[in-house]
Amino acid sequence: MIGGDSAGFPNGRRPGDDVVDITLRVAMGRLITLGLFGTMSQAPSGGLDFTDGAFVQCTDFDTNFPYIKNPLPGSPNGPNGIPTVPNP
Repeated sequence: MIGGDSAGFPNGRRPGDDVVDITLRVAMGRLITLGLFGTMSQAPSGGLDFTDGAFVQCTDFDTNFPYIKNPLPGSPNGPNGIPTVPNP
């Protein structure tokens, strides 16, 4: 409930909940910075928005089960993840 919404992770889980980012922030002391446990001196890095770098948002998912959207055709980065560079 670090965002003030008790319906999300860890109480429940919506498809757009980034559980890795939430877990990282809680593990590093976010709940202490919210005044729920301990004092700020116990978690000086608790206010930082730790992230794994993966961008997740609720619009990435459908509204009905199984929630997974059809994949995009092709890769924006080219074959094997290597960006394609147009010839001049």
